[in-house]
Amino acid sequence: MKTATNPTIATKSNPRLLAVEAVVRVARDKLPLALTAQADLLQPRDRALAFEIAFGTMRYLSLLDAILASCIARPIANKRHFLRGVLRTALYQARYMRIPDRAAVNEAVEMLKLSPEKAHCGFVNAVLRKAVKVDPDKFISQIKDKTEALALEYAHPVWLVERWLKDEPHKLVVARLAANNTPPTLALRTNTLKIESSALLAALDSVGAQAAPNTPDAILLSSGGGVEELAGFSEGWFAVQDQAAQWVSRFLQPKSGEHILDACAAPGGKTAHLAALANGKIDITAVEKYPSRIKRLQDNLKRLQIDSVTIRQGDVSKTELLAGEMFDKILLDAPCSGTGIIRRHPEIKWRRKAQDIDNLVKEQRAILEAVAKVLRPGGVLLYATCSVESEENEKQIANFLANHKDWRRQPIEEQLDLVADELITKQGDFHVEPGQLGMDGFYAARLTRLLPD
Repeated sequence: MKTATNPTIATKSNPRLLAVEAVVRVARDKLPLALTAQADLLQPRDRALAFEIAFGTMRYLSLLDAILASCIARPIANKRHFLRGVLRTALYQARYMRIPDRAAVNEAVEMLKLSPEKAHCGFVNAVLRKAVKVDPDKFISQIKDKTEALALEYAHPVWLVERWLKDEPHKLVVARLAANNTPPTLALRTNTLKIESSALLAALDSVGAQAAPNTPDAILLSSGGGVEELAGFSEGWFAVQDQAAQWVSRFLQPKSGEHILDACAAPGGKTAHLAALANGKIDITAVEKYPSRIKRLQDNLKRLQIDSVTIRQGDVSKTELLAGEMFDKILLDAPCSGTGIIRRHPEIKWRRKAQDIDNLVKEQRAILEAVAKVLRPGGVLLYATCSVESEENEKQIANFLANHKDWRRQPIEEQLDLVADELITKQGDFHVEPGQLGMDGFYAARLTRLLPD
């Protein structure tokens, strides 16, 4: 039975502890990286501190661990999750934040004094005092294998760096690694059913809102803070959505009166965008496989005041789920490895395994095969992922088209001339590298089912 991370410490006013707990939940419970609800009780400055420590630690996890390991005679027992979390977050603060070494070490020791791990205060003090003196560049220079050195320098798993170097130019891989370690700007999408972008910009002027230069109705925020505290959140004036993701619904070009399937709908950002683009006069069936994600889908659509959506729980790869139904257009935002959004979710680097990608490719293929059967001839299917893996993207589409002679790729540039040329491939697909034009890594291909002769 799992116990609380650290039950004896009052967490309401301790941002460093909340950061430790977030890191521990990723390692111990295999959960996505997130602060607990207790972070909402903190002042904005302290909440931002907890966020920076947790997410920064996860970005540089392998490098932090390697340095710590070099300062420890024997490995820390696997069950010592809290102890390891304190060491990791303290070293991150000393190495990457404007926090003096002495302060980072002392804060870590003080945290331990109030915890079940208090017997290890001397150990943590000694290890950290040694670790903060390690020069990362010199440490990495001692690694002879160039791929291992590159992986450690940018704190990525070796298997993933090897995979990328096999398929991509070295320069592109280095740029991808660097982008993944650069915190992204918060992007919002104006809910045009409720407000115009100019009015939303004015309402958010105090938090540094600016119109995104590369995406219609997208707004970028330069300052941090809780999204729920922004003007217009409760009124449904905006959705939190990266610029790349905002293009996907536009590529489908929904029209009033159409019957559209959103095949993997949660959390609902693209579903809501489809409705907004058709001015609400549209019939959307939003399918979500996992019951645990249905509520979030419902809550987001309710906040954005979208009422033209029918939500269904089920697995779209099972042909019986949609048997007898036909749709004018289909959005398939497929389950994927998420390697395009590592800068936003750094824990993906450590949670993913090579085998996961192979399994996801099979799942994507099954879903694509199933939903293709319920698209009307002449209709359009938009396939999208937040992955940069060719197996999940270009190769997936090539395989589908090779096996479906009545389908064609419909180049995006022929349908929409607003998107930047550098984001469109020679084949006409949408491909964004992480950080390119300030966007997440993303892929989309527009396919059409031919009318019978």
